[in-house]
Amino acid sequence: MTSVTITEYETRLFWQGERGAVLTSDQAPPVPIGRPLAEPGTADEGRWAPESLLVGAVEGRTLLAFLDRAREADVPVLFYQSSAMARLVAAPGRPPQFTDLIVRPHVAVPTDADAEAARHIFSELPEHCFPSSILQLTPRIEPVVETWHVRADAGRDTRADSSASPPAT
Repeated sequence: MTSVTITEYETRLFWQGERGAVLTSDQAPPVPIGRPLAEPGTADEGRWAPESLLVGAVEGRTLLAFLDRAREADVPVLFYQSSAMARLVAAPGRPPQFTDLIVRPHVAVPTDADAEAARHIFSELPEHCFPSSILQLTPRIEPVVETWHVRADAGRDTRADSSASPPAT
């Protein structure tokens, strides 16, 4: 027998007049929402554009999925940082659409074998985390995975060696 898990995510949006709103959830602090960045000269200071939230959600999902898969594969993660970007193309008479969505994680692990395992995990993440039923544009993940050979030194870790792997093209 197959078990099915259903998870519901609920948010509420409160309009504040003009083009401003606040997005709320029972699990997180409120997020101020502003105008889309696609509207030149209309960025609202201190407010998130919905498109930026989407990019941030993909970047966050990439982190959490990588950490889960790394834990399952017994790959210790020493460092994780990322950036993400998306291109939104707008043409007269046509709705804007994303043409690129790229996440660039920078990860450090202790051994060369862990680095290879991390690269493999990243290669499988786009289809694993973002099936076309969720996003019509599959994010491209361009990782930099480093090996930090660490040794314990008086109760703190120190980097003995570092080798970086350039992102796959």
